[in-house]
Order: sequence, then structure tokens, then C-alpha cells
Amino acid sequence: MKKAALLLLALVAGLLIYRHVSAPSADPATLRQLQSGAVVGFEDQENTYAWKGIPFAAPPVDTLRWQAPRPVASWEGTREALEHGAMCSQVVAFDWMPVHPVIGSEDCLYLDVWSPRLSAGQVRTSNRPVMVYIHGGANTMGMSGAFKQFRLAGREDVIVVALQYRLGLLGWFSHPALRSQAPTPLDGSGNFAVQDMVMALQWVQKNIRAFGGNPDNVTIFGESAGGMNTVALLASPLAKGLFHKAIVQSGNIQTVPLSQAEHYLDDADPGLPYSSREFINRLLIADGRAADRAAAKTVQNGMSDSELVSWLRGKSPKELLGNAELRNLLGYQTYSNVRDGLVLPDKPLLELFADPADYNAVPVIVGSNLNEYKFFLWQLDRFADKRFGFLGQFLGYFPIIKDADDYNRLTGYFSDQWRVTGVNEPASVLAASQPGEIFTYRLDWARQKGAHGVDMSELFGSAHGNDVVFLLGTDAVSSLPTYAQAQDENDYEVLGNLMRGYWAEFARTGKPGQGGDTSLPEWQPWQAEGANKMLLDLPGKGLGMAVDRLTVAELKQRLRDDPKIASTRERCELYTQLFWYALTKDFWDDEEYRALGCEAWPRESFSGLI
Repeated sequence: MKKAALLLLALVAGLLIYRHVSAPSADPATLRQLQSGAVVGFEDQENTYAWKGIPFAAPPVDTLRWQAPRPVASWEGTREALEHGAMCSQVVAFDWMPVHPVIGSEDCLYLDVWSPRLSAGQVRTSNRPVMVYIHGGANTMGMSGAFKQFRLAGREDVIVVALQYRLGLLGWFSHPALRSQAPTPLDGSGNFAVQDMVMALQWVQKNIRAFGGNPDNVTIFGESAGGMNTVALLASPLAKGLFHKAIVQSGNIQTVPLSQAEHYLDDADPGLPYSSREFINRLLIADGRAADRAAAKTVQNGMSDSELVSWLRGKSPKELLGNAELRNLLGYQTYSNVRDGLVLPDKPLLELFADPADYNAVPVIVGSNLNEYKFFLWQLDRFADKRFGFLGQFLGYFPIIKDADDYNRLTGYFSDQWRVTGVNEPASVLAASQPGEIFTYRLDWARQKGAHGVDMSELFGSAHGNDVVFLLGTDAVSSLPTYAQAQDENDYEVLGNLMRGYWAEFARTGKPGQGGDTSLPEWQPWQAEGANKMLLDLPGKGLGMAVDRLTVAELKQRLRDDPKIASTRERCELYTQLFWYALTKDFWDDEEYRALGCEAWPRESFSGLI
């Protein structure tokens, strides 16, 4: 998305300026002794201390590319932890851009820590809850440095850790040649980024007492891809015992079968168009070793495992990421969270979550925003009158919606799909396995300022990412997007305080309760009868428990019965976009598709919206 790309570029530029111009001074009071060496940090806002850029694993470079993370080497003396570590290698790869710069570094396995300002004596006796944040970004972009956690740590008296993990095809890449050449089974897993997160959680277990944290009370939380990865950690046997609660913000439960991650597109059991083998085909063509896909396939099949792995590891991140296949709105195509049977189980997660013995059964908050997909769909030509083109958007002149009813109906389908597949369906299964321990929410706030004659509350509403702005605060995100600017700036304080209160109370006790404020409504767990979901909004303007049990089956029935869908082809296209392309392949049903009359339109004849 054009706007998202501009925000990312602005974020990166701002971070670089921060790193090289505004580095804070080390504060001797922040000296902490870790297992790998001493670190010193600095005073941050909200009466906190911060330590940035602490390595938790060895750099995954050279022969360690596409292997499990290794322990970090110890250092002599005191390490100044004053600046964020390098962001992980990523490409700004939006298809409208004339060039696609590769930024970041493979040496990127760093984390940041925030704590209240504790004296050395207070640290020794402190037992504060720990909250570990996993950033989003489609698992292809992003960085821990985009989000400053001082407000959550300072106001809620918790320890916050923000980690980084390998991204895209450097973080998830499954291929038989890598398995055959791997020193250990974990090195051949393909789920390298998930193992990065596990190693960061192991670091927390070993070191967090040095900051005043309780290693026996760790909550993982993440938004978007970070929420997806939080779900993956719930499923991973490697993460057992490393955390005790989880918060999933706008995540999903999609994992990828090994065959889809590895096979050729034309195999009997076909792989994805961006499987590892198909990516290598493109790389061979770009390298001049093959003229077309058929020739590349022959070359790839003729290479020995050692030859192929050596050739791949000899490529720079720019060469690798520069040959990834672009997609319309979210950068480049890749897969993540592979069902390898080792790091992640080899079955869909809804099946896994039916038995608490099969996963890390801890208390969970899971939720989404009312208008998630408006963040992605507002700029499509079907909906938008782009008055001044791309330049207008760059200057803040957002498009006018051509047909508000059509826009709200279609974005409603996609936002409801996110809600039922990412929240309601998993919550229902998890609650059956863990009665009284699963809590859900929907963020409904949508009171943005207008912008150049555009009603931003209608254009974006409670869009994807709004929760992060409220949870962390407007000055804690690198760039406050226009679509999130409130009519009344006090909304950030009021809604932000109550969200932080609920999140931190959950981290302390395993129940969000009243968020530490007796004036707030009690957040009840997901249950079969009565109110089951907290609607997050301002007090007196929508905050409170409500009933929401919309299911995938009901959403599919709506699609079948919708009189506003003009043709069978349009109905088939919408079914495909909702239940195949939108990270929801587990909910695809061939028989349902045929029953819609879709035999004439194989799903491959349609493309995804994002």
C-alpha cells in the first residue's frame, strides 16, 4: 500500500536520525549484569529506564543463515545499550515503486528492555510481571524500534521486552536441501524466525531478574504478524514453559503445510506460487543460469544438495530479497509458520487447540478491530476517487469513496472474516479446552479528524493498527498516521489508559478484570451463554461486554444469500478472496465452492486483494 510504504520509509528515516543524532547518555544507575556481560542503559520517559540493542543470539550470518539461532557470545567490560540494534533485512517492495531498496542487516537478533526506575536494592527484591512484545509487519518488514514501550512499563509498573526476529524468506525458508545439510533437525526446520522468538524467551528466563522481572510470570503479546507469531508460540513445543499468558492483537491462526512451502507449483501436491522451489527458480533465472521457469526447474533438480545450499548462502540479502515476487499491497510474497512437525505441529491449529495437552495452554486474550480491512482496501480503484493521484495521497489528500454502501459492505465482509477466523473460531475452541481462561475483544473506536473534506472515520474507522496507537501512546509510535488522528486528543489518554490497564492486569493475574480501575466494566471470559466479548471504546460511548458469536459458517451463509452480489462469478471471487488468499486457507472448502456454481472459475483464476 502506498501510504503504508511511505509510513515505513518515514519510520526508517526517523529511526536512522534517532540513532545517529539523538543517542541518549548512559546512566550509571542502569548498570545490570547479564549472563553474557554487563550492560548500561539510560533514563527514558514515564519514569522508566531503557536498554536497547541487547544481543540475545549470535548473528545468523554466513553458514548460520537458515539455521537455528546460536547462543550469543559473552563480552568483556560494559556494553552500552543506548541504541536499537539493526533492523532485520527487509525489502521495501511495493509494486508501484520504481526501485525496491533492501534495508537492514542479517545481524539483527537484538531486543530492548524497559523497566520502572528501580534502584539496585529494589531490583534485587522486585518480582514484576514481564511483557514480551512481538512486532508486526506481515512477517516481511518491521522492527522493535518502531514502538517505544516506556508508557506501558512506566504507568503499569511492568517490565517490557521488545524482540526482533528474522523476516521473510530469511526467517522462514523450508527446502529438502537445507534439511539434508543441516547439522541438527532444528537447523533444517525452516521455521528460523519462530526459533529466534523462542531464544529471546529463553534469554528472558535467564536474564530478566537483572531488570526486576519475574521469569515465572511472562506474557507474550503482539499485533498483526506479531499476533500470528504469538499464536505460533502457543502451538510450538519449543516454547513450553517459557511464557505464562498470551495476548493476540489482530492476529490469525494460519500455518502452512510443508508441501505448500516446498513443492513446485505444478507438482501433484502443489506448492504455493512463492514456495522455496519456485523462489529458487526465479533466482536461477535472475542469475542467468536459466532462461525460463522450465529450464530453471531442470537446473534446480540437477543440483546436489550441498551445491544448492552453498549457492544460496553465497547470495547477499539484496540478491535474495530483490528477487522475491511482489504482491499488491503488502510487499513481497512469502510464507511463514510451516507445519514441520518439529518447531510447529503438522496439523491445523484449530485441531491442535482442541486438546490442551497438545499446546501451551495458558490464559489468552485475543481480539481484532471493527474495521480491520479498511486499512488495506481504502485505496482500491473500485472504491476510491483518487482526486489528486499518488501525489495527493502523499500530501494528505485522501480519496473520496465513490459508493459508501458498497465500500462498507465489502470491507465489512473482510473485517468480519478477520474477526471470525482470527478471534471467534479459535476462542470457541480454546475456551472449550480452557474454560474461564480465554478473553476476547473488539476495538470499536472510530472518531478521527476529517482531512481535506474526507470523513476519515468512514474511510478508515477502527482500522488495522489502531490498537497499537492507543496501547503504546501517540508519542511511542514512530509516526502517527493521519487515519488515526482523533477529533479529541484526550481520547488517546482515556482509551489508552484503560487498554494498558486491562493488558497489565491480565499480565499480573491471568484475568483482565477491571484493568486495575474499579470504575471500568469487568471483562468476562468467552462463554457459551451471555456476553462474551469486551468492546473497547470510551466509557459511556461503547465500552462494555457484548454478545458476538459470529461464525465462519454464518459468514459463508451471508455470502451465499447476499442479493447485492451481482453474479455467480463475483460470488466465487469473493469466496476465494475471503477463504483462500486472506491467510485463511484452513477454512477453504472445495465442496462449498462447487456448490456455489464455481466450476468454471478455478480459484487460481482470481487474485487476492492483499
